[in-house]
Amino acid sequence: MSRLARTLYAVLGVLALTLATACAEERTATPAAPNASESASASPGVTLPAIGTDCRESALQGLTLRLVNAAGLSISAVDLGSGPMGVVLAHQSDASLCQWLPYAQVLAARGYRVLAFDFAGYGSSSQPRQKTYVEDLRTAVAYLRDRGTPKVVIMGASMGATMSVVAAAAITPPVDGVIALSPPVTFDGVNAEKAAPSLKSPALYVAGDTDGDYEVYAKAINDATPADLRQLLVVPAPQHGIQFVAADSPAAASVRAAIEEFLVTYLRASPSPSATPK
Repeated sequence: MSRLARTLYAVLGVLALTLATACAEERTATPAAPNASESASASPGVTLPAIGTDCRESALQGLTLRLVNAAGLSISAVDLGSGPMGVVLAHQSDASLCQWLPYAQVLAARGYRVLAFDFAGYGSSSQPRQKTYVEDLRTAVAYLRDRGTPKVVIMGASMGATMSVVAAAAITPPVDGVIALSPPVTFDGVNAEKAAPSLKSPALYVAGDTDGDYEVYAKAINDATPADLRQLLVVPAPQHGIQFVAADSPAAASVRAAIEEFLVTYLRASPSPSATPK
């Protein structure tokens, strides 16, 4: 074999070894496709949406996470507080988990473990071809249950309220309660009134009497809920959704009092004897 041929083979050998090493490193660095049965798998490190330092600072007071739902989508979330009593917070269509963080801190300070999250297609969660609202909530509930918080109430605002009712009707075993603040009957093809008869969890529906047709919507969903599980609170106010936990008004204060009474009734009634919340 000529010297030129030997040199050429040597160069080709080095290139082949380099490509093989690079491919091996790429295979090592690429995570496996998520398993649908591990819908509450979590990894730290949410990149929060750029909506201001207030949200970022609030989020960093908890544990920022990425959950993976059954569709393999990445769901951003913030976990605050600790203990056996949990609250999952579902945001409105015009917002993200950030809108819930001030109230999440209030709940965490009162001894609840709180998970606020972004639905797929919102905030810093994955952008899906098709929305996975109920699966996102199922994943959030499973995350808390799998990590030492067996008692969970879902609370949503507006769009998140509709999705919370539908998810509460679908999740097994049932959650310990659902709170719906200004729920539309239907959002994006998801119908809370049709799901409500299947609820096996206590439900609190809230609406303002001067907030468009939301009083009508809340009453319709309430009427469809089993009689022994439903509560309806209509207050004289224009507030909508998240405003009930943020506004400085008598009506909003009465809603917050009703929320807190609901959480005490359905989360603290039979606390886990082995866990002590902060």
